[in-house]
Amino acid sequence: MKKSLVALAALAATTAFAQSTVAITGNVDAGYKMTNAKTDTSDKKEIFGNNSSTSLFRLNVVEDLGGGLKADFMGVALINAVQAQTGNGSTVYNNNSNVFNDEITLGLQGGFGRVRLGTPNAASHEIMSGVMQPFGTAMGSAYMSSGVSRFGATTTTLGINSYFGGASSNGRVVRMEKSVRYDTPVMNGFSGSYVYAAANGKSATNSSNTNGFGELGLRYSQGPLNLAYSSSKVEAGATAAAKGPAFATTATTSGGTTTYATTWTAAASDLTANSSVKYTTMGGNYTIGAATVYYGATTAKGTGVSLDTASSNIAVKYALSKTVDLMANVVKVDDKLAANAAKDQSLTGLGVDYKFSNRTNAYVRYETYKANKADATLDVNATAIGIRHQF
Repeated sequence: MKKSLVALAALAATTAFAQSTVAITGNVDAGYKMTNAKTDTSDKKEIFGNNSSTSLFRLNVVEDLGGGLKADFMGVALINAVQAQTGNGSTVYNNNSNVFNDEITLGLQGGFGRVRLGTPNAASHEIMSGVMQPFGTAMGSAYMSSGVSRFGATTTTLGINSYFGGASSNGRVVRMEKSVRYDTPVMNGFSGSYVYAAANGKSATNSSNTNGFGELGLRYSQGPLNLAYSSSKVEAGATAAAKGPAFATTATTSGGTTTYATTWTAAASDLTANSSVKYTTMGGNYTIGAATVYYGATTAKGTGVSLDTASSNIAVKYALSKTVDLMANVVKVDDKLAANAAKDQSLTGLGVDYKFSNRTNAYVRYETYKANKADATLDVNATAIGIRHQF
């Protein structure tokens, strides 16, 4: 009898724990990168991270509540795979006090779809980093935090922040803090999403405010065809929200010992009072045998701020064998404002992946771009050779 009770208790405990799952996954990317720029001060040869993908840890927690309803939490922490500290050891790499410094969501999912609160990715981010080209957010994508900006060179501080105190998005709609995202169920390949963040611009302190954000996303995925579209709008109130940190490190020497302190100051974004910007993003890809062909297009137009740009790209990925993939991407960015006619941008990206396994790849990346066609000092060529591992 006693053994039966112990067995039943063990079974009950196993059943209870089986209702929840906790998973830690991630990606690490590092390699040797050579950058050749027209300005000698920008030339570099170094061990560098994130050449072909973003290094990160991801925590996923899901609880089955029964009846098809689940609760979930996800937190993503970006990591530097090649440098534990910055400034040659003077400051800790990540000064954000939050454990998670990227996408963070808490939500419910079921037959109605999925609702997430926090800082979920925008549909535009998903389209630009995957649907319209195969380079993700890394070299060759025209979606890195430096280089070519798909929404134009003037959008670098127009108010789309990854998190409070986060860096500006450099012409990207990545994610918006303090937002809610709803995703519909998939019906015959069709699905939709909507992201909303309330506008709060009444405080005289911009770091206390939030720019308003709304985004509609539509998607179709069936067999070899994937199509996606998003329309996003960010708007400022009487006082625009902070664009992110300006980090400053001060050194103090006493008794032969030097100590360092790092602080940041929030400044208003380039959105002026009661101004707004509307972004549209569309992309698609189609797989034919070993080849996948990609296309993407974007527009950005401001109200109360000087912005009117369009971009397009065409890309291809070809599986040369079971272990080797070849990739190419060509991007053009057109600044339509007469005053910025010389600020058009362009990029060509090339890539090769060699698969040691399903989780470990060696890669080569090359990109050449003009961040401003009228300024040769912004012409850059870069090559990286490295390895990435997923777990």
